[in-house]
Amino acid sequence: MTSPLRVLQVHNKYRPGWGGEDTVADLEADLLVRNGHSVERLSLWTRELEGASLFRIVGAGFGTVWSVRGYRLMRDALARFSPDIVHVHNVFPLLSPSIYWAAARGGIPVVQTMHNYRLACANAILLRDERPCTDCVGHFPWAALAHRCHGSSFFRTAAVTSMNVFHRWIGTFRNKIHAYIAMTDFSKGLLERAGLPGDRVFVKPNFTSDPGRLVGLRYRQFVYAGEISRAKGVHLLLAAWTQLAADEFKLVMVGDGPDRAALEHKYAGALNVVWMGVQPRQKVIDQIAMSKWLVLPSLAYENCSMTVLEAFSAGTPVVVPKHGSFRAIVADRKEGMLFAPGDAASLASTLRSAVCACEAEWMVWSDHARSKFLRELTAEANYLQLMRVYQKAREHFSSMSSAALMEEKRNQSRYEPKHQDMPLPEKGRD
Repeated sequence: MTSPLRVLQVHNKYRPGWGGEDTVADLEADLLVRNGHSVERLSLWTRELEGASLFRIVGAGFGTVWSVRGYRLMRDALARFSPDIVHVHNVFPLLSPSIYWAAARGGIPVVQTMHNYRLACANAILLRDERPCTDCVGHFPWAALAHRCHGSSFFRTAAVTSMNVFHRWIGTFRNKIHAYIAMTDFSKGLLERAGLPGDRVFVKPNFTSDPGRLVGLRYRQFVYAGEISRAKGVHLLLAAWTQLAADEFKLVMVGDGPDRAALEHKYAGALNVVWMGVQPRQKVIDQIAMSKWLVLPSLAYENCSMTVLEAFSAGTPVVVPKHGSFRAIVADRKEGMLFAPGDAASLASTLRSAVCACEAEWMVWSDHARSKFLRELTAEANYLQLMRVYQKAREHFSSMSSAALMEEKRNQSRYEPKHQDMPLPEKGRD
């Protein structure tokens, strides 16, 4: 039985809604509380930069490298809450890695969940020109600067790359973080290539809650749930769907994003495409649970997609690309089907196979998906993994503190004056 911990959870939210990182942070905080731990949450929201002045934007760019505000907020939270451990989910862009130094100053071990690849990639998703890219992994980010990989802006890209280069140089990622959480072995390998210490990178996937009783009657539909953007491969999905011409199946599109208006206009005449827009998380899960298939055609490697996990929990097989972390999560023709990444023809062929699968075959895939969830992706399994990571972080923090103390003592003894023993007077002599 793990003794109760006081956990300070730190997270910079990107935008409102049910984004994956926000969902994971919320679920994890709730999981800790349900298991008897105390959780305090330190969070900022990037929305405060919307409509900001040029001066504020420039200040935020410099603050990405070192945020005085983030340092102060962390220092105050430590003083107020006195945590046993700090668990960071995201520091970009408002909190910055300065918070790790505040935690070190407060003498608290730090765990960092790697929700994305920002420490190795300026745009965080290892994607350039709609193709996976690892040019900057383990190298100085010249390529990111040359291609303006973050927001198509040299200034924004320079802010992110400066953050990474500066904090590698001063040892932040090596000395101030005591355990890293990677979602899959694939992600762990990339993060180690980027320079993170391999002995402190632990694989722990995301998790989702168990819906319990599964939906008995499934609609003959594919569902896509996520951001409507080209990076997510939505244009690829719609192009493949027009090739499929499956009259008896619907394609349900859940979500919103920068490319929705253009894609919805372009495919306005496409057969059986339903655009639902943004929905509450539970309604999204309900749609996944009542669908025959979930399809997620992302051009990027992704990390540990929450929608795939939610599909598994509901026994819904998935159609995903055969690259990146998808291959670590989904076995082809077991929990779903894989297609050639970025290939609309391959995706159309795979969707056609899904449409043509008999009920008995679909039931086998559904059972495999549900079994994978029950075996590896439940809250209970994840809690045990999380506690092990916390223990490793505390052990490493203790060993680093002991080593630092020994080094300090050695330095002190090096500069102490050497006193030679004075000879004792001989007996009988004055």
